[in-house]
Amino acid sequence: MAQETTPDRLAPPAGQPVSRRSVLKIGGLGLAGVAGTSLLSSCGRGSDPHQVIVQVAQSPTAPAGQRRILDLMRRKFEAAYPGASAKFNVVTLGSAVTTSVITAATSRDGPDIFEVSPQTLPTGQAVGVFEVLSDSDWAAVGGKDRYLPSALAACGRSTTELVAIPYYASTMAMYYNRKKFQEAGITAAPTTWTDFVDVGRQLSAPEQDRYAVGMGAAEASEPWHVIWLLAAQLGGQLISPDGTRSQLNSPEVFEATTFWLDWIAKYRIAGKRDATNVSAEQVKQFTSGRTAMFACGFTQAISSMAGTSVAGDWALAGNPTVPYGRPALPAGTRPVQSYFGGATWAISKYSSKRELALGLARMMGDPDVQRLTWQEVGGLPITTETFTAHPETRQGVWKTIYDSATNAAPTPWSPSFAQVSPLLSTAVKPSFAELAAGGTYDPGALKARLVTANQALTTALESERR
Repeated sequence: MAQETTPDRLAPPAGQPVSRRSVLKIGGLGLAGVAGTSLLSSCGRGSDPHQVIVQVAQSPTAPAGQRRILDLMRRKFEAAYPGASAKFNVVTLGSAVTTSVITAATSRDGPDIFEVSPQTLPTGQAVGVFEVLSDSDWAAVGGKDRYLPSALAACGRSTTELVAIPYYASTMAMYYNRKKFQEAGITAAPTTWTDFVDVGRQLSAPEQDRYAVGMGAAEASEPWHVIWLLAAQLGGQLISPDGTRSQLNSPEVFEATTFWLDWIAKYRIAGKRDATNVSAEQVKQFTSGRTAMFACGFTQAISSMAGTSVAGDWALAGNPTVPYGRPALPAGTRPVQSYFGGATWAISKYSSKRELALGLARMMGDPDVQRLTWQEVGGLPITTETFTAHPETRQGVWKTIYDSATNAAPTPWSPSFAQVSPLLSTAVKPSFAELAAGGTYDPGALKARLVTANQALTTALESERR
């Protein structure tokens, strides 16, 4: 299951150009390093003309549950198509799936279907493995009307250029401790970042080393998640909407980044230890009652709440949408609480079993499969008939996830988007190291590193166009 919360493609080193040629080259080099020759031997379409092969990444949190989901799909498919079979190649790393996509571009072989995150799709299309689905393709999987519009929007450069079929959604939300809020007389979750800071200050006591907000700043993917969200709410982007210009040094990105760092440095609602925390530590702080809230948490954290000290006290809310110090969103800016993450199924251009592959993809959207995916790995369903058949999948805390998913924004459609995560991580890492050591950071040095990151991403985007 593509549960990664960062682009799961094999990215070139930060700043390296991403032309079609360089993507293929890097994919070939990365194959030996990631999976060796065994990946090549296991990913081919095979000699059985009636067997559909799907390559997926192993669920990091629920591998046994994932096996139950895949077994259900296999049984449904083989009952509907006598004489045909479905085989799921499960690999340990999400990057190995992407490596296989890139390898397929040179070998013209490989699995019939790739399960990848929406953020990986531009790479697959750029190397020629994923192609735009036709009207007849969509009819074969139940029609576009079957799927949430935001899920479709994440599957292509535009709604007329969709290259994959949505499987499930994973989005960001804010986790908070209702009991701590109620004890402090706070009646609702913050909806603006000003309120977020005010609540954080009310629930923090820095002199007692008690902080309300948890952070996972050392998680490699966390910088782009948070900075993307905060910059988008300010009206900015990391890459221009047309996918041609880097904007990592924009005023909006700088303001977003410094606001995040200032949770520790200026507002003191998070502690210095948060500068070195990864996401698992952030969740553990919350479930042990040491913090009262954390923003930009993903769907998969829900499964961590059961059996903890906060099991009956936690709740979900959408991330605040109004920037700090603003009375309202900037003119023309829509409220954004999350990007659209999760998993999609993309059928290889080189599959000789397209009709069977489409039949299996249709079953992937059936209510029984969608509900089991929700139950086992925490993936929000994305087909409308599932919500009718199983209303519990968008009730309670899942109503927040559903609302976040239906309003989620797609990320830029560019193979170079793979570089955003390592570039931003490199830019902010020294600032967090300063915070961990002394509680302050140098904004001027941060701005210079964002300029450097912007230059590297600009080079990559220019290479794309060549």
